[in-house]
Amino acid sequence: MPPAEESSLVGQGGQIGQRTADPGHMSTSQVEEWATEVDDVTAKINGIIDGSITDFDALDRQMDLKARTKQIREEEAKARKERFLLNGCEGKGEGERYKWWCKRCFVEYFIDLPEHQCTRCKKSDQMMTQQERRAELMDKVEVFKEDKARHQWRKDKWSRWKKSQALLKRSRYINYKAWEYWEPDTDTEDEGEPIVPRDNPEFMAMEADMKDRKKKQSDKAKTAEKCRQRGNQSMKEGDFVGAIEHYDEGLEYRRDSKALWTNKALAELKVFRWHDAINSCNKVIEYSEIFEDGFTKSADACFKAFTRRAQALRALHKWDEALHDLEDAVKLFPKDKEARDLRDKTKAAFEEATKAKTLQDGGAVSPKEDEGVTEEVQNPSPQPSGPVRVEIEESDEEDDSAAELLASASAPGSVAGMSKQDFAKLLKDLKDSEAQRVLFCVRKGGDLINSPAVKADQWVGRKVDLKQVEEVAEPSRLDNLLKDAERCLVLWKKRTPDANGRRAMQDDEPEAKEADAYVSMVTPRVLGILHILATSSDHHCALTAPSVRSIFPLLSSEKWRYDIMLLLMEWSQRSITARSMAEFAGRYPEMVKLLIDLAAEDSKDSILPPGLEDRAKKAADRFEHGKAGLESAMEDVIQGLMAQSPVELAVSTLGNICLAGTANVQFKEQITPFASELVGALCLHLRPLDWRVCGKAAGALCNVLRVGDVMAQTVQEQCTKPLLTALREENESEGPAAKMKDLMSQMGAGDLQNTGLPIQSSSARLLGALLNLVVVRPTAVTEVRDMGGLELMVPLIDPELATFSGGSSGSTASLSDREDGPEVVALRAALVASRLLTSAHASMTQELEADLLRKLYKLFDKIKFADLRQGAKALAAGEIEKLPALEWLDPAVRMLVTVLTKTPGALDRLTQSAPRIEELPDDLDDLPSLKEPAVSFSDLIARLTDIIAALQPREHVGPDQEGSTLSRLRGNLALLFGTLSEVQSKEDAPPSVRNMDLRKCVDVMVDTLRKERGAVQQNVGVCVTRLATNPRYIQQVRDLNGIESLHQIQMPKVQAQKAEEAKKHRLETSVEDRRAEVLRRLKQQQALKPGLD
Repeated sequence: MPPAEESSLVGQGGQIGQRTADPGHMSTSQVEEWATEVDDVTAKINGIIDGSITDFDALDRQMDLKARTKQIREEEAKARKERFLLNGCEGKGEGERYKWWCKRCFVEYFIDLPEHQCTRCKKSDQMMTQQERRAELMDKVEVFKEDKARHQWRKDKWSRWKKSQALLKRSRYINYKAWEYWEPDTDTEDEGEPIVPRDNPEFMAMEADMKDRKKKQSDKAKTAEKCRQRGNQSMKEGDFVGAIEHYDEGLEYRRDSKALWTNKALAELKVFRWHDAINSCNKVIEYSEIFEDGFTKSADACFKAFTRRAQALRALHKWDEALHDLEDAVKLFPKDKEARDLRDKTKAAFEEATKAKTLQDGGAVSPKEDEGVTEEVQNPSPQPSGPVRVEIEESDEEDDSAAELLASASAPGSVAGMSKQDFAKLLKDLKDSEAQRVLFCVRKGGDLINSPAVKADQWVGRKVDLKQVEEVAEPSRLDNLLKDAERCLVLWKKRTPDANGRRAMQDDEPEAKEADAYVSMVTPRVLGILHILATSSDHHCALTAPSVRSIFPLLSSEKWRYDIMLLLMEWSQRSITARSMAEFAGRYPEMVKLLIDLAAEDSKDSILPPGLEDRAKKAADRFEHGKAGLESAMEDVIQGLMAQSPVELAVSTLGNICLAGTANVQFKEQITPFASELVGALCLHLRPLDWRVCGKAAGALCNVLRVGDVMAQTVQEQCTKPLLTALREENESEGPAAKMKDLMSQMGAGDLQNTGLPIQSSSARLLGALLNLVVVRPTAVTEVRDMGGLELMVPLIDPELATFSGGSSGSTASLSDREDGPEVVALRAALVASRLLTSAHASMTQELEADLLRKLYKLFDKIKFADLRQGAKALAAGEIEKLPALEWLDPAVRMLVTVLTKTPGALDRLTQSAPRIEELPDDLDDLPSLKEPAVSFSDLIARLTDIIAALQPREHVGPDQEGSTLSRLRGNLALLFGTLSEVQSKEDAPPSVRNMDLRKCVDVMVDTLRKERGAVQQNVGVCVTRLATNPRYIQQVRDLNGIESLHQIQMPKVQAQKAEEAKKHRLETSVEDRRAEVLRRLKQQQALKPGLD
């Protein structure tokens, strides 16, 4: 709001509220004030005359003080009048004293408002002048008169008909014709709103009661909101029980708050109160289903209620109800990846529960399914992708008396009561048979809810009946195993000395011997079974998630450390168990510190796989004594090398836990103090020839970068140089790395990934870590550039490895989902180079520029434009989720646009444009010839024109598609074509640019301008503007109404810019607006916090 308008507004307010000094118009209070002043002046004059007042300076000060007080009082009154005039007064616009009336707020204003905008709702679309309001009311009066006359005519007709019927005899039949003449006797229905008596004490009491109820309700809502905020704070601090108490307190004040119920359900899930969580979610779902006629009105709250109730049902093994909840959740938010992933896993669990019920009822599994699993386990592949399991063998010297003691004292179903032979048979059955694993994990009669019969006319809601859920099924053998794990942890803690060397259970206690025997026997058995289940399937691994809190602390014991690390590694690779590990680590960060210490060890025992030296020595002895051949001895050594070392397991587990903990606020807060130690431990293994651990450490860094700003900054400070050094040395044409590759090739492997050994090239993961670093930390781009990162990346871009099959019939497998391979190396190098070019374009050498342009030209030359057009159409329509061709096309286009539009002289060199001024030596006889361009400019433009035509949008881009890969490609190509059109319109344009034909692009760009949005639309608008200024294309742009489209698109932006400037002015000049803006931003930040409302 301009200052001039504000001052004029105040002046108008003063004129309206001003009173004249005419005594006839003075009020009683003014007369009394005037009389008081006269008496005061008279008293002072008499005091001066009689000599009672001698201090005339004090008298003057007193008079000045009174005058100032009066002035202040007048200024306050004037300010109150101005505020009154600005805020207006409530009314229906029925009088004639006002000037403006807001139809939305029912407020009358007596002055002209700036921009005719209501000061209450801050809008002007419903503002009306007094004349407009009067015309509207008069129109309503005319309509009312017509209705009144019509009603009176029908009423008279009804009266006449009744009189005529009174003269006739009464009929025994109903006269339906009378209904056509009937008209009510009164006009109450047409008289509008009823008039409430103002002076009626009953109505006044009712009104006071309503206001009191409304105030109490508002106070309760405020108290409930404070309870919700306290509960959210307790959730951040990890006090889940305290959070539940705060949410319960808030629900006492406001039972209909969905946010309180869903947050309470989340806290109850954290403390494993499954039934309470189901009940809390039931409240939200039932309320929305009954009072809101479905779940779409409160989609966010219902989505949280469905997903959290599904998690509780999954914990209770109620797979069918959990599947129904997740299907409803996916209907509300179809693009939520976590919900879809959990739905698929629950569907697999439901199918397995159905299969288990068949087995329990006496059915049989298909022979193909069971035999296939058995054969796979008995004949393992010679090239395993995961860690090799080291068998857990119990000591042959186990005390039989202790085993008998445990068997008699153990609970039913415990593995402690099994003999060696029975346990060995159980392990073999679980390894070889999927049916045995299913029966081991299933609860008899409890995994499926048998819903009661429903009548045809009975309404069925989505509320889960707690009576059916609370039916306790017979525990599975896995449940008994989880109890064994919990007991092992309890007894181990009692028998393990604390920091002061004291034990909760002393050696002389009678239970000590039994506890030691139980822990030493049961712990390896539990680990063995859990490892088999964790490696079998996602579902069985998820069922073992409750044992995370029992197994993770046992990592402190060196006796079972390697076996526990194998199990933790398997758990960390599965989403559900990995999140459980991250939650546990967030509550007990000392577990992460223990993993960091294990990853930082540099001893022989930690680097080599366990038992490798003994295995190699035995193989050498058998070979020397002729008991085995060379191939057999080598096979034994290779089998030992295939096992992962403790350092590898620790590094991989850390990386996976960090990935699972990116959405866990508590985990990120607890792990931040260990940032330097964690990054230092991973950086220690970034050695180029350490092909066992280097790639795993780089992959872990990719995940560590996502944990938080402190962790990302630490990675930048400690790992930037080691990452580049390792990548440079590994890809040198000469050196140890090249010799190692040649040696592996001579061994017949052909590639490092196909040797059967756990050694692999680390380039892909090193590039992944660098890519994440420059994305998360833009300040690292300059550092990587100064270390020669761009010169390192460009040679790694191999266009021969690029794949551009992009149709709906083509492959939709994304390279971003893979971790290794030459094509992944080339693609990630291109992505890193595209980031570096944005800041290093000015310092790139001409040789590097030419090499890059040749590679980009080869990339574009491989594109199949028909497949690209078909794939882009399918991607925009949502028929496919990813288009692999765009993974290569996006960085390639970005690099080309950066080179040609931002690199000085790059476009001139490509178009063979001679420099305008060039100093030549005096002794030069002939002019130097221009260098040949790196690629053909005309062919390059032809391919880019085909690309932009293939990417032309078929429909308007929606808000959820704004900033997508397709939109970025259109925006970047628009910048390039706009620059080329501007160069072409110049008089001194080189021949190759002058002969360029962009008519095909004009249609595409004008159409894209109308269908795109956001920053991309702005880039396309710049391109269309430059095409319109080019004499070659101006008529074509006019024929396509491109100028009108530009004007229509720019007008809202100009208006939005003006509104933003007005908003900034209000924030600078108004304290109330600044306070309101601060409150709005605080609420917005609270709404963006994950997981909580």
